[in-house]
Amino acid sequence: MDSAQLYRKIGDFLAEHGLWPTPDNYALIHALFANTASPAAEAVKAATADGLRLSQRDADRIKSEVGIEPSAPPRPGGGVDPAVLAAATQRVEEFVAIVEAQRADAQSYGADLAAGADRLEAAGDPGSIGALVAVTRAMVERTRKAEAQLTAARDETQKLRVKLAEVGEEARSDPLTRLPNRRAFEEQLKVFEDKGTKLSLAICDIDHFKRINDRYGHPVGDRVLRVVADTLRDNCGGHMVARLGGEEFVVLFEGLPPTEGARILDEARELLAARHFKVRETDAPLGKITFSAGIACARRKADQPAIARADALLYEAKNAGRNQVRFEAA
Repeated sequence: MDSAQLYRKIGDFLAEHGLWPTPDNYALIHALFANTASPAAEAVKAATADGLRLSQRDADRIKSEVGIEPSAPPRPGGGVDPAVLAAATQRVEEFVAIVEAQRADAQSYGADLAAGADRLEAAGDPGSIGALVAVTRAMVERTRKAEAQLTAARDETQKLRVKLAEVGEEARSDPLTRLPNRRAFEEQLKVFEDKGTKLSLAICDIDHFKRINDRYGHPVGDRVLRVVADTLRDNCGGHMVARLGGEEFVVLFEGLPPTEGARILDEARELLAARHFKVRETDAPLGKITFSAGIACARRKADQPAIARADALLYEAKNAGRNQVRFEAA
């Protein structure tokens, strides 16, 4: 493998697993491809053996175990300030508009100069006209160079616009499960509420999750979170599934009553409960993974908002024995 191939493989892996390209993350994944028998490579392969994403927490744990020093975090506090992001995006859009306008002006001006030079040249050959034609030709060339520079600037700002969009998406994503996060959920809920969309809201909570973390450790807990996230996303038919935090998830069933949303969640719950999981490191049985859920109608007139009513129904399901879905009548 040459250096270009190695660089692409490392970059592709970091992007696929949602890892920020810090020097220490790069060093870890470099070991995966450049020194496949190293402890770092073996640890990464073990962490991703079942097709799960390498989370930043798992990556940091492996780096600590193999002695890779962490670098300074690229984003203070581990997140993106939405106000800063919005302001930066606005400035880029303004700059793009300015560059486009100047590029169009330069192109038009260059065309006018070229046409004028052609007319002067065709009109006669006095010395003054020749000198004027030469100056005009020089101005045409300078204008063309300016147009090329503005075109390059436009292309660069387009790349920056795409990068800002990616950062904005990252600010609304949960890095562990790759689901939308609480901020994205709240934004989408407000959009639905403003439009008066028929909507059901469900809160799902993994049963006995603390017991899993305490007994098997956080790496296993993280894998359980990803399994539940994938199950909900894959079985909820394109409806928004987001991670609220901890072991809680939320689903927005657009256009569906609570009864229909409950049916979909029940199918996902049964599929998950039917699977048999083992602890990767020891091959010991992990036991059944289940979740409980409560689902409420978001448009129903009530004293409490839908999220509070869904939460109350969730606790009814927990108190009734877990591994079930409770819903209210629409």
